Amino acid sequence: MGCLKNIIGIIIIILAIIGFKAIGGWDFVKDKLPALFEKPSQETLVEKSKDVADFSSISDEYEIDKTANIMGFKAVLAEHKASEQKLIVLNPGKKTLVTKKDFTNDTLSKKLTDINDKFGYQFIRLENLKITKKGSFSAFGQTVPYARFEADVVNLPIGKIQGMIAVAEFKEGKETKNKILLAANDSDKYSQIITEQFFNKVK
Repeated sequence: MGCLKNIIGIIIIILAIIGFKAIGGWDFVKDKLPALFEKPSQETLVEKSKDVADFSSISDEYEIDKTANIMGFKAVLAEHKASEQKLIVLNPGKKTLVTKKDFTNDTLSKKLTDINDKFGYQFIRLENLKITKKGSFSAFGQTVPYARFEADVVNLPIGKIQGMIAVAEFKEGKETKNKILLAANDSDKYSQIITEQFFNKVK
């Protein structure tokens, strides 16, 4: 339960970035503190991201924005340049956040809803979170299940967002480890096609 709380927290972090850019805050800060925003080359970021995933085959339509430790997890944040849709790969290490089995029943929906309710008193939070569709696509050389979600956003200039959560699983000896795939954007801009085209190329 605590791990899924981190997933909701990470979605909120994505939303905060989207909202901050929507009100022009990003450009303001970049103008005031340009030295802090000198981003490494894509080649450098791809190399640094190897411990999370292989991004060397992604299209030029996308760019890796940063690698980071988010709430204790190794993560890579990427962006579709035209739509500013955010895409994240999380490597939880030995922790199990969600499994493929969670996508075959109501477990995922209930877990996300229950954990989101625990963020009810946060300044930036999601309300009316619901799973709208389930499906699958190809990523990491396997078929991964995904769930589309939508939610209202409180205290950001976005209003409503759509996104997706998916999971890829890997066998390491007797252990099963997973990687979590996340995508989110303003509800009017979210595209599942953009999401799948990106993750199709991630290895």
